Amino acid sequence: MKPKNELLATLVAGVTLIVCGGAWGEGGDTLAPAASAIVTSVPAATYAASSSEALAYETLNAERSRCGFGLLAQNARLDQAATAHLNYSAQNNVVDHLQEPGKTGFTGGDPADRVAAVGYDRRQVGETMSSVSFTENAEYAVRRTLSAPYHALVALHGFHDVGLAWGPTADGFRTLVMVFGLTRNAEHQDAGKILTYPCEGSAGVFAARGAEMPTPFPAEADAIWGQPILVKGASDLRLAAASITGPGGSVAIKALYGDGQTTDPNRRCKAAVACVIPVALATNTTYTATVSGTNAGAAFTSTFSFRTGAQ
Repeated sequence: MKPKNELLATLVAGVTLIVCGGAWGEGGDTLAPAASAIVTSVPAATYAASSSEALAYETLNAERSRCGFGLLAQNARLDQAATAHLNYSAQNNVVDHLQEPGKTGFTGGDPADRVAAVGYDRRQVGETMSSVSFTENAEYAVRRTLSAPYHALVALHGFHDVGLAWGPTADGFRTLVMVFGLTRNAEHQDAGKILTYPCEGSAGVFAARGAEMPTPFPAEADAIWGQPILVKGASDLRLAAASITGPGGSVAIKALYGDGQTTDPNRRCKAAVACVIPVALATNTTYTATVSGTNAGAAFTSTFSFRTGAQ
């Protein structure tokens, strides 16, 4: 059983996920895919207007859209998989991506098995789980997901579809399960250029957090960090420099993981993705970030401002 204040994220597939052309999954070696791969319109979701699932869906798509990652479409089969896993977690008092055969509510050993059980293509699947106290809502759970580097990598992946479930899993906690997928022959969402999260105009991001599983700082007990900056590009992305400044001046960078920089101990921030992780930030404060390097054979510099929230 995992501690309830941790988040868990995983990318799984029936075949190995690879990174090509700045997009996750199977594909060629193109460095700069066409910008048309980004989804800008999806059918209206069918979640009840006042439901926590609707709030989570709207929050996630708003953050993805603002920063150029594209919209996700609600998928009823992935909703079913997410709900089944939430029920399993509640019935067995566990928060984990794996299920054990024979236990109450078992629907599949891992996320790929569970989406296959409801008739969805199992080859390219991601799942995040965020457990929060009963005093917090689903928007908080999404923003908490996006403040953890490995969770954010899944939530901002080039998937097309998502399914959501929200509910109690243990005394004092509620969990948001988000299951992501990409069906056979669907193009990964990719802008063909540098994207960052947060980006210009992002607001309400977490100032400080910790307790991600796996942790980006395995050698540090109870590590705390500020809102990470994820930089996504082509397969040859190399981040040369990164800085963050606030009202008090420069912010120390706790880690810069990516090809050509420090190797991510969990090997998640690599090959088209770099992760800039600062020390804890101040709440309700505007920061300016600059990242520079090379991407798709050309130099780039991106400067943008974002604002932390009350957390």
